[in-house]
Amino acid sequence: MSVLTVVGVRHHSPACAGLVRRTIERLRPAFVLIEGPADFNPFLADLALDHALPVAIFSFRANERGSSASYAPFCAFSPEWQALVSGRAAGTEILFCDLPAWDPAFGERRNRYADPHGARAEAAERALAAALGAEDQDALWDALAEAAPEAELPARLARYFDLLRPPGTDDPAEEARERFMAAHAAHALREARGRPVVLVCGGWHAEAIRRYAVEADGTRPEPAAPEEGLRTGSYVVPYSYSRLDRFSGYSAGMPSPGYYERVAAEGLSAAADWACDAIAAALRGAGQVVSTADRIAWAVHAEGLARLRAHPAVLRADLIDAALANLVKDALDVAPAWTASAAAPGHPVLMAMLRALAGTREGQLAPGTRRPPLVADVEERLRAAGLEPGAGRRRLALDWAEPGDRPRAHLLHQLLVLGMPGVSRAEGPDLAEPGLPRESFEIAPHPHWPGALIEASQWGGTLAMAATARLAARIEAAPDSLAVLAGALSDALFSGLAIEGELLARLSRGIAGAHDPAGLGEAGRRIVRLHRFGAAFGDAVRPALARLCLALVERALGLVEAIADPRAGLAALDLMIACRDLFRDGAANLADDPADDLPGLAPLRPPFVAMLGRRLVDPEAPPALAGAALGFLVACGEAGAGGDEAARRLRRFGLPDRLGDFLAGLFALAREEVAGDVTVAAIEGLVAAWGDDDFLRALPSLRMAFAWFPPRERERIAVAILRRSGLGEARAEAEALAWMRQRAAPLDQADALALEARVAARLARYGLT
Repeated sequence: MSVLTVVGVRHHSPACAGLVRRTIERLRPAFVLIEGPADFNPFLADLALDHALPVAIFSFRANERGSSASYAPFCAFSPEWQALVSGRAAGTEILFCDLPAWDPAFGERRNRYADPHGARAEAAERALAAALGAEDQDALWDALAEAAPEAELPARLARYFDLLRPPGTDDPAEEARERFMAAHAAHALREARGRPVVLVCGGWHAEAIRRYAVEADGTRPEPAAPEEGLRTGSYVVPYSYSRLDRFSGYSAGMPSPGYYERVAAEGLSAAADWACDAIAAALRGAGQVVSTADRIAWAVHAEGLARLRAHPAVLRADLIDAALANLVKDALDVAPAWTASAAAPGHPVLMAMLRALAGTREGQLAPGTRRPPLVADVEERLRAAGLEPGAGRRRLALDWAEPGDRPRAHLLHQLLVLGMPGVSRAEGPDLAEPGLPRESFEIAPHPHWPGALIEASQWGGTLAMAATARLAARIEAAPDSLAVLAGALSDALFSGLAIEGELLARLSRGIAGAHDPAGLGEAGRRIVRLHRFGAAFGDAVRPALARLCLALVERALGLVEAIADPRAGLAALDLMIACRDLFRDGAANLADDPADDLPGLAPLRPPFVAMLGRRLVDPEAPPALAGAALGFLVACGEAGAGGDEAARRLRRFGLPDRLGDFLAGLFALAREEVAGDVTVAAIEGLVAAWGDDDFLRALPSLRMAFAWFPPRERERIAVAILRRSGLGEARAEAEALAWMRQRAAPLDQADALALEARVAARLARYGLT
């Protein structure tokens, strides 16, 4: 009669990997069943190729509502990998026996093959750690399993997993998976003809699988077909130790894979020596002094901790606790990262230590590994366009006016939508002038490109299909966000993708019902930018963009007039800029081409100008909005809104708590038109009349206002101010340049001035000056 041996393990544990290998070599079973996606069984040959580990099975599920993915990683010391290797060596039939990652039983878990830990399990683990003098789960595991004698390990693991989940305990969230694995076990037992069967799974499931296997009828289970419209797939992808590390990536496994690789290959003592060298090198590379005396003190301390804790060798917790005591010279604000379930930002020395222990190994796929259709499509498109990443970084300038450049720009933007590493947009129009865009891209080889391209296949089999699905998922995740909708519209147009009518309809409804001037302004500036590119995106698109622009102005007409809060006035600046660009450029376009597609803008101009005139004279208007209203009128050439008018209006908003906001609105809309000597002189006259307290109170908002000027223009203004104070031209230019390049932050200088003023006042009060 066949006997089932269930080996419960912790993922990526060297001790468990060794136990699995020895069990299979000893039993030479008929079947080796492994916790992993059963839908990958037809492709097990992919895992038999000569990959450079680590690698992972990447599984995805996707439909029109979005996509989700999960990973089952393997490294040389993963128990599951050792089951594959040892099973092949023994001539055993190998099968993954868990539900596919797309099965609804997994819910929305990211690490779908992780062992769960409920409140009871965590309490049991804390109690066991306290009894053994361990501070955290990983230190407990090392003392219990990694340092265990081989003969004692099975009993220790059985007792440990029984404490976490007592025998006979059902887990409703995991029952479907466990019964599926147990059904595989029962089928293997029936087919084994008296030979043993070995099943390797997370220790959480082991006892339940044994029970459920007795109840199963021996029929081989098959996963249910995915629901209609659901795309699924599983492929081998390259992985890395940084992604495998529990602290920075795969939370279901072990920390410090670089360290545990040495444990598996050379033992605990050799791993400790490697870890000391790796940590010392990392700290020295970061500028931390690690002297010979530090190394000696560190080693002695680690050895002492190991003996105090009754460890048979220096374990990872001994090593890093000793490093904390001897290499970190200052106090810590939070507990060390390794005492938590995941690393939070902490002391840079501690983080450098953890990165060093993680290692830098990057996986690579062997030639002949099965690849999804998207990979071939992208490679062929890049080859045809002459855009294949070469040996080094290169910059590519593209002009949309050139017939051959536009398809290449579409291709690169589609790759950006998918987030492909190694492709970036270095330069390009953000807030465009009328005309066709020019862009600059950087293309460079990237070690994560092959894996990222396979992972992007969850979105579709061709590049255009995948980019379109990615944008659709982004929209579906935030269907009411104007920023997301406008961003998706922009990405679709720059990528040369077809625009769905539903996207335009959602944008139109969102604009018409918008109540947030900041959100409407952010989306509005993007839409206006797209419209200003003219025919870059095709003649059929421009009328749709024009309708969105007109809807934007109509909504802004009512929204701007209702703004009363000063913060909302500042938030409305982007909206005012978008409307300014439409009215200013729309008038120019109509003058050049009476057939322009924005004729409906002209009737909106008189009521819009009248509304801004009312806001400008309204004593309750927020200063920033009043400044923006004046700037709009100046920029659009309205009569009576020149530099003298700006100077006159300044006096009304000349108080310290109002001037900066007013100037911010004015400069945002009409920086070039009003930045003359008249305006500068008016501002200088107002500020000169303030005391130090008033100036310091106004300084943040004034800095915000002048931030609308680029550095060169700010330098020119500084020269004008210095010249007015009596300095010669050469001296003024030198002083202005020094102002622009000063290293101390202006707000820090303001704080220093305020402190000096308080000290001077106190000294004067006590007659000490």
